Amino acid sequence: MASMQHEGLLLLFRNRPTLAPELLSDALGFTLPAWSEARVESAELTEVVPTEYRADLVVLLLEDKPVFAIVVEVQLARAEDKRKTWPLYLTSLRSRVGCPTAFMDRP
Repeated sequence: MASMQHEGLLLLFRNRPTLAPELLSDALGFTLPAWSEARVESAELTEVVPTEYRADLVVLLLEDKPVFAIVVEVQLARAEDKRKTWPLYLTSLRSRVGCPTAFMDRP
């Protein structure tokens, strides 16, 4: 069960969706693209029809347990659609092995 503090913080963002981009840009100095609207969307991130994602290679560094994982992709040609899946590789791998991850592709 979520705490009152957790729900209270979410309520701030839910009631004022512009708060998230304002904090990113004003407090953290993150440069956002031009935007004209901020709205709350569904937070459900489950895939109804699972898609298989497969990296070219994963290297796992261990010190008795996993300490770092590296996704290696060898792209011989530029594939913009493929680049959209790379963040998913990192988050999925990090979730699976429980350690920081990095991504490498052919320069």
